[in-house]
Amino acid sequence: MAKSDFSGIALHIGKNDARLINQALNDLEFIKQVRTIRNASLNGTGLQKMTVAKGIMPLDLAVEQREGTQRSFSGRKLMVYEGMKIIDIIPEEAMATWMSDMLVPGAVEIPFAQWVWEQEFNKIKSEINDNIYLSDYKGDAATWASGTVYTGGAAWVKFGDYGNIYKCVTTTVAGESPLTTPAKWLLVNELVISKGWGKIIADEITASALTPLTTGALSSTNALDKVEIMYNGMTVAHRKLGGVIYLSHANFRNYLIHERATYGSQATPDMANGVKTVYGDAKWVIQPATWMGTSGRVIATQKDNLVFGTNMETDPGKVAKTIQTLHGYRSVVKWYQGCEIADIETLYVNDQA
Repeated sequence: MAKSDFSGIALHIGKNDARLINQALNDLEFIKQVRTIRNASLNGTGLQKMTVAKGIMPLDLAVEQREGTQRSFSGRKLMVYEGMKIIDIIPEEAMATWMSDMLVPGAVEIPFAQWVWEQEFNKIKSEINDNIYLSDYKGDAATWASGTVYTGGAAWVKFGDYGNIYKCVTTTVAGESPLTTPAKWLLVNELVISKGWGKIIADEITASALTPLTTGALSSTNALDKVEIMYNGMTVAHRKLGGVIYLSHANFRNYLIHERATYGSQATPDMANGVKTVYGDAKWVIQPATWMGTSGRVIATQKDNLVFGTNMETDPGKVAKTIQTLHGYRSVVKWYQGCEIADIETLYVNDQA
C-alpha cells in the first residue's frame, strides 16, 4: 500500500503543482480586495506616480509658454520575497486520516492524492492570509550568537538546525537562546517572509511621512462615528476619488452593531444588499478584512493603492523537488510574495495599531 500511495501522491503533485500554487494565491481573501501584480519583478517593480501641475488660464495670444514645471514623476517600489514550506508525507498516516474523514455523513469522496494536496495548500493559503498584514521581512536574520545580548522587541535571529527565525521579546543576557530561555523568544517564521501593509504604515508614521487621524479605539457604541471621522478627515479631492475603508472583522462587526443601534431597521441606499457604504457617499465602501487580524487600524484609500505582488512565471512557482524517504517522501513548495502602498498621499489611517 505504501508504495502505491506514494506513487499516486507524487504523480499528482508532479502534474498539478503550478495549478495548486496559483489557485492558492488567487484564492487568498485579500487578493479580491487589493491590486495584485502577478508578474512582479524579482528586482523590484516600480509603482509610478505622475503629478500634473495646475495651469489653466484665460486665452492670451501673446503667451506661448507657461510658467513652472508641468508635471513631476515619483513612485515607490514593490519588492517580492521568496517563501517556502517543506512538506513531509507518510502515506499510512495520511491514509488513516483521509479514511476517517470520508466516513463523515454526507462527505463527497475525492481521490486520495488530490485530497492530501488540497489540505496542504489550504493551510499554506491560510498562513499567508492570516499573517501578511503585520509581516516584516527578516529572512536575512543573523544566526544566534552565544556572546550577544539581544534587545527585546528589536532583535531577530536564526536558530537551530531547521532554520527557524525567532524574535526576542524580552532582553536577554549572553547565552540565553530560544532553547535555554524560550520565554524570551517567539517563533515567527510565518511573520517574516515579507513586509506587510501594517508594517509599512507603521514605518511611514514613524518617519513622519504619514499622519494618522485621531479616532481612538473602535467599539460597538462608536464605530459608525469613527468611520465618519476618517471620511471627514480626507481632502475634498481625495474624497471624490471614492475608495474602500478597511476594518478588521471585529471592528466591522462593531460598525454593524452601532449602525443598527443608530438607524434601526430603516433601509437606505447606503445599507442595501449587505454592502456597507459611508452614509451619503456610496463611492466609499466599508470593507471587512480578515487579513487585518485583530488590528484596531482603519485604512481608507483606493483599492488599487494597496498592492500585493507575486511571480507566477519563475521556477519557485511550483513544488520544487520530491525526495523519497524511508517511510514516505519530502517536498518543498516555493512562491513569491510582497506588499506595498502605491501612493501615501491618498492613504488615510487612524491612530490605532
